[in-house]
Amino acid sequence: MLDFPAVLSRLAVERSPVGLVLLDAGQRILWVNAGFRSLLTSASGEVVGRPVQELISHQAFLGSRVADDVGLQGGAWQQVRLGDLPGNTGRLLLMARTSLPDSPEGVTHLLTFIDPQEASLAPRPGLLPPLPDVSARLASVWLFEDRLRHALERADRLEQGVGLLLIRLDPRQELQDSLAKNRLEGLARQVGRRLGQTLRSEDSLSQLGQDCWGVLIEHPMSPERLQATAMRCQEAMDPPFRLEGQSLLLTLSIGIATYPSDGESPEQLMTSAESALERAGPATHAFFDEGLRSLLAQRLAFRQQLQDALQHPDRHFQLLYQPQIDLSDGRCVGLEALVRWRHPKRGLLVPEDFLSVVAELGQQVRLDRWVITRAILQQSEWRARDSRLADLPVAVNADGGMLDQAVFDRRPLDVFLRQQADRLDWLSLELSQQGLIARAGPQAHLLRRVKALGVGVVVNDIGAGPLDVAHLGSLPVSRVKLSPVLMASLGAPSPSSRHPLAALLPCLSGLGLESVVVGVETAEQLETARRLGSRIVQGNRLCEPLAPAALERWLAQGAAPT
Repeated sequence: MLDFPAVLSRLAVERSPVGLVLLDAGQRILWVNAGFRSLLTSASGEVVGRPVQELISHQAFLGSRVADDVGLQGGAWQQVRLGDLPGNTGRLLLMARTSLPDSPEGVTHLLTFIDPQEASLAPRPGLLPPLPDVSARLASVWLFEDRLRHALERADRLEQGVGLLLIRLDPRQELQDSLAKNRLEGLARQVGRRLGQTLRSEDSLSQLGQDCWGVLIEHPMSPERLQATAMRCQEAMDPPFRLEGQSLLLTLSIGIATYPSDGESPEQLMTSAESALERAGPATHAFFDEGLRSLLAQRLAFRQQLQDALQHPDRHFQLLYQPQIDLSDGRCVGLEALVRWRHPKRGLLVPEDFLSVVAELGQQVRLDRWVITRAILQQSEWRARDSRLADLPVAVNADGGMLDQAVFDRRPLDVFLRQQADRLDWLSLELSQQGLIARAGPQAHLLRRVKALGVGVVVNDIGAGPLDVAHLGSLPVSRVKLSPVLMASLGAPSPSSRHPLAALLPCLSGLGLESVVVGVETAEQLETARRLGSRIVQGNRLCEPLAPAALERWLAQGAAPT
């Protein structure tokens, strides 16, 4: 007669979607059910008789770490990866260990595996440990890993970076020793809320352990921003936490890794961030790339020096002037005012070295206004001395933010210009094509008022990006400056390198726009510009940017292009 209860029990165990494994005292696998085999990779082969450590990697956050003892956290669900292929990180699962002290035939433990992403696999109350409670405010570990993987894919497509912060609550061991599990979980929820309030809504936050969190930061991402985020998270811990009538002062340790420099896969990136976390002391943060900390310190010092310089621009900045030459007769027909920063250690810096930081500081309009004011004072000085330079038009680079009405001092551009001088018909402002197009409509009245003052508007850097011919023809401008990128391309050996400039010059002429070719550095470029019909050119081949006194000497010598 069949033993129906035994048969039914065996069928239930074999057909269960939950993975089950029996171990002996040496942690070798004695038996597995079909549910466990379905969780393995197809190439794992026969597993009975193998040490279970060969198949299981314990989770330290999301990075894999092989454990010597799968029972390190017996009685509780653990995050593990299941898989044994080299380079294969395996499947992310939850595992629980149950001791079987009275079992026959050398069986000592039962391992239970579930995939929480599969529906209806939550364990029945009382039979196995309850699943970890995941705060509704935090993404799950699995969702975090999925977001990380997709973030790296987007970063590859867009050629951007990704930042990863691993956060650990301090003092870790003391909290675990002194607080019951439910109290520590309540404290972790408070910490999670503060972190969530500190981060941007697009940053992905996940609780990866009882006292650990991960933060995923996508574009725009920079080491400075990652450091600032880490510092904000640490500052969020300053107010005391309240737990059952007690006040607790807590800090955070934070490890930071960046993609792709610190890892090219989610697992590598997590491992790098974890390594950085291990180096970070309480209430501090560390980068996986230790050189970044030194680099950021240098950048911070540079930023502070620039901020100080912007407070007193007359002491720290100066203007140089580069002539614009008419190739038909060799005369100087205009000047461009170029700002330089007299750095205390690095000497005279060109705009490419510091303007991006000026923009980050939100001081671009302030610096542009100083440049305009300085150029107006210089022109007044030339006129007072009856210098030949006073007869030359001067162009000044300006950010599109100059056209915004709500600038830092609430003075619209035309009001600011009127307050500087009565006569401004010699001045022109050079704006980028995109910046001007974006503001030409909303600021049409302002542009007309500026034009009424005699101030010209020049579109700068034509050829560095896509050219919107339709919009360009409708803008209130009479001159354009071609990007040095076009000149640089003329050095290529292919004859086709001249085609963009050759096609662009007649197009601009047809729109009634005068062109200035910028970036002429070699005799070959100068000759090519002449052959293509360029009339006005500018570049170091003709004359480097000069201080006012040196410019007067240059002009007196009557230097002509060669």
